[in-house]
Amino acid sequence: MTTDATPRPGRLRAFFELGKLRIVELWLGFFVGVTLLDAAALRDARSLAILGLILVVGIAVIAATCSLDDIVGVRDGVDQANHRGGARWGVNKPILTGELTEARAFRFVHVLGLVAVLGFAAVLALAWPLPTWLVVTMPAMMLIAVNYSYGLKLSYRGGGELVILTGAAGTVLIPCALITRAADPLLLTEALLVGLWHAQVVVFSNTQDAAGDRATGRMTIAARTTERGNRLYIVGVFTLSAAVGVGGLVAGFLPVTYGLALAPVWALQLVQLRRGVGQRRWLDARLLGFRTVRVGIAALVFANLCLPRVMG
Repeated sequence: MTTDATPRPGRLRAFFELGKLRIVELWLGFFVGVTLLDAAALRDARSLAILGLILVVGIAVIAATCSLDDIVGVRDGVDQANHRGGARWGVNKPILTGELTEARAFRFVHVLGLVAVLGFAAVLALAWPLPTWLVVTMPAMMLIAVNYSYGLKLSYRGGGELVILTGAAGTVLIPCALITRAADPLLLTEALLVGLWHAQVVVFSNTQDAAGDRATGRMTIAARTTERGNRLYIVGVFTLSAAVGVGGLVAGFLPVTYGLALAPVWALQLVQLRRGVGQRRWLDARLLGFRTVRVGIAALVFANLCLPRVMG
């Protein structure tokens, strides 16, 4: 007979899966923001320390959010309804499979919370003084994230895509703004693009899970609306993403040369739409969405580092 305190093989792997640490796309936007900094900032020891700490804080907050999502998902029956039929890329459910108890999962969240609080305090100490908008924005984004499925349960009220968009945009915005103490149109546009690319993954996950979510009280947009209404909503999310990219180029927020970097992203998004809305292959569209996020982040990093910033 074993107890919850008894060491078990693979427990570290179970915590790794609980926090969805395999899905590195969740924090890769950090490198988009960093590549907007000048060389002097990247040679400065204090700046590098701030960047390293905020990366750790961000990963801790994301892992805590994912862990709480699993805890609540099993509690409410959402995971039983949606994840018994088979795994999807990047997502394993160690509480659902019995590899972790809820109590141990909560302890892991507490450790992540402590890391995030201490790291954030160190960031403030190193980066101070900071503009008021940034001091308010950083904790607000963290609190919104952890209330995705826990606390306010924003994803249960149709706000899941907006929470994911906000968090992903923050991974781009916050690191750069901490060093420059500003947020110019280029940074804001790139942050919004990365946020929207992440939202384009979630709309397909939620569509796949619509019936199970509806049955267990998790009323996402996909669970609330008709199939036709949801397909129109997905097309609207993709249209907004394209409008931000094209609009940024036309308005001069993005250098005109960045159109070359964004072209492969737009091509992948068309394929993603076809697989999802056109063919109802929701999980295939979700998986392609993660690949699109990688390509998009790589494209913006390349553009920030290598392309001339010729404004239209």
